[in-house]
Amino acid sequence: MDSSPHAFAATIGKYRNILIVIKGSPDPDAIASSYAMSVICRKLNVSSTIVASGKLSLPENRAFVSILDIPIHFAPSIPDIGEFDAYIVTDHQSPAGGELAGALPCAAYIDHHESSEEEIRADFILKNTEAGSTSTLMALLLKELDMELESAVMASISTALLYGIYTDTDKYSHAGRLDYDALDYIAKYSDHEAFNKISNIPLSKETLRILKAAIAGKVVYKDWLIAGVGYVDASSRDSIAIVADFLLKREKFPAVIVFAAIEDRRRDRLSLDASFRSASELMHLNDIIKRITPQGGARKYKGAYQVDLDYFKHCPDRKLLWEVLQCTTIELLKQNRDDLYITELKGFYQKLRKRLRDYLG
Repeated sequence: MDSSPHAFAATIGKYRNILIVIKGSPDPDAIASSYAMSVICRKLNVSSTIVASGKLSLPENRAFVSILDIPIHFAPSIPDIGEFDAYIVTDHQSPAGGELAGALPCAAYIDHHESSEEEIRADFILKNTEAGSTSTLMALLLKELDMELESAVMASISTALLYGIYTDTDKYSHAGRLDYDALDYIAKYSDHEAFNKISNIPLSKETLRILKAAIAGKVVYKDWLIAGVGYVDASSRDSIAIVADFLLKREKFPAVIVFAAIEDRRRDRLSLDASFRSASELMHLNDIIKRITPQGGARKYKGAYQVDLDYFKHCPDRKLLWEVLQCTTIELLKQNRDDLYITELKGFYQKLRKRLRDYLG
């Protein structure tokens, strides 16, 4: 499939009105890449609407959307699709549209995560695991398209993409060649005052509470740190990933997993969410997570999974339910740590094969 900028523009230009779907939790990388996509669509004379089913749970993410005035519609479900003739997904392991499947074609899919086993169906596909963020790929696509945008618009999307790269590469600590190429392009257009304002938002009280619970309840198994933090409201779901990032740097373990029982009172849902963080290039998080559940995935250094617990939401003894969830999750993670050498070998051979392919051209 042709993944050139020319092919992308031709593909998008076939449609009249596109729905840009943010799947899962709307983090800065997903928001920024979707925002850039909407601007590109408008420049190609195609209407678009960005929709996210998840809430913004972190203060910095709310500030991010507010300061840059990013047009996102937050709704628990996909709106009436009758007015759209295609959809786009960025920054998610799968482009599958769920309720959109069969109703609308997927016009474009752009991502940097490890591939899932399902067949990818989209008119245009740009997937590169060497990029530290999907914002990186969108910035490079924007560069190649060489569109003339108003200075204020270019400043806004460049700042958004800059923040998307910043957060997904852990403040550039995991940035690679592609990321620096993208940064070199967007840095000259970005509003650095706005960027600093967004990136300096302090942690919320709830994030600090979850961090305290993680430190108090941490379990060390071999060289993994595992921490269950109890019940967390869905509005603070993203705090789990923030705490996992913090513990990876603070505790100096090769891997950190933070998990919680997420209560979504708005939808009357209960789930178990786990965030993985690794400091090792050889730790194949995607394989580890897929062995636990297909409802999750990873890229290098980061991953997550979610398990539906709706059946247990009626349990009258919350304390007992959490004890069962905690015990089961820790035991499952211990078993996966014992099998780690299998995924380490796979990661090593995948890296070796890639180097050989690059060497042989």
